[in-house]
Amino acid sequence: MKYTHYKEEDFVKDTYFQKWILDPDRLTRNFWENWVLQHPHKKDTVENAARMIRLIQFAGKEELSATEIDTMWQNIFQKRKKKSNRNYFQLYPSSPFEIKSLLRFAALFTIVISTTFALYHLLFNSEQGNIEPMGSRITLKLEDGSVHVLKEQASEVIMNEKGNRIVNQERNTLVYDKKRVSDQQHIAYNELVVPYGKKFELRLSDGSHVFLNSGSKLRYPVAFSNNSARNVFLDGEAYFSVEKDKVWPFKVITNTMNTRVYGTKFNICGYGEEEETAVVLVEGSVGVYKTSNVSSHDDIKIVPGQRALMIKDDISIDEVNVNKHIAWTVGKLIFIDDPFETIVKILERHFNIAIDNQVAPLNKKRFTGTFTKESLDQILRVFQEHTPFDFRIKGSTITIREKEKS
Repeated sequence: MKYTHYKEEDFVKDTYFQKWILDPDRLTRNFWENWVLQHPHKKDTVENAARMIRLIQFAGKEELSATEIDTMWQNIFQKRKKKSNRNYFQLYPSSPFEIKSLLRFAALFTIVISTTFALYHLLFNSEQGNIEPMGSRITLKLEDGSVHVLKEQASEVIMNEKGNRIVNQERNTLVYDKKRVSDQQHIAYNELVVPYGKKFELRLSDGSHVFLNSGSKLRYPVAFSNNSARNVFLDGEAYFSVEKDKVWPFKVITNTMNTRVYGTKFNICGYGEEEETAVVLVEGSVGVYKTSNVSSHDDIKIVPGQRALMIKDDISIDEVNVNKHIAWTVGKLIFIDDPFETIVKILERHFNIAIDNQVAPLNKKRFTGTFTKESLDQILRVFQEHTPFDFRIKGSTITIREKEKS
């Protein structure tokens, strides 16, 4: 079979292979998974090709011109020549026809660009040194003020200072008993803090599931009252799957905008240090209103696929790509026409690293693409290929500077 002799670049150009990686169905999944099992010696080649295809398309462009692609191939070829005299393989397409052929194979991303970036990663490993993540601990603060450090792989019963059981930890999830208290005066609150570089989950006493993103904090009742709304307080980002209750709505309260829901799935991003708060609805129906609005009956309803975005004192509604906003729950980073300054904040939280960008014009550059398992060093090198800059790693800080002229 022809695939037996394929190299990475051959798999990248193959449309049936592209479909398996980018938009698999039952047939492609069965074929390729069985093929890899039958050809274990090709496993590394297949994984490298898959990684190439998943890399990023930039600048919001549907397609780069032949001239731009030509320049990129030339730049990478020259860099490889400087790096070593060994002739690994020919990087530069031999004719304009080959460039056009490669473009025709593009599926969800411009494969030529993805291949270029991926080959760049394979040929030029980082010389910046290893990134040292900043110290971080997931903590749970109980009603009595005691603080417990949570280890992600642990399974234990967490008790208060009096020896009373509060919650069970099942690895990366806190699970509270299903119960209610008689009135609001008996509500006890816990506070879960998830630092940069970490994620954690919890199942509340009403059965609702909450997934907290990096750099987030959630304050919530150990047990909700049986005669009042189910209120939780969020600073950061979280994905909610709320249990239905027609009598008592579930409310997520942030610094600027509140969300009221009876049972649904949605993502809220509202970091206290940022100007924006956003609610993206996956399914069901929610209403949003300003925190300063005493009457929550004047809320604004949104439907699945919509985002309620509050900037300063205004709430706007728009249609969004839901997958982009919940990709973090499955370990992905998806950028769609996002400015670099926004991407930097996301990278800092995701990798638990400080990024000092000293190239001001870079902040407004917009990028589109998807990352899965790439390291921060690899991601920055992909950006670097599209918009030249230098970066240096020192401890837990990355400094981005203007590209030095050679």
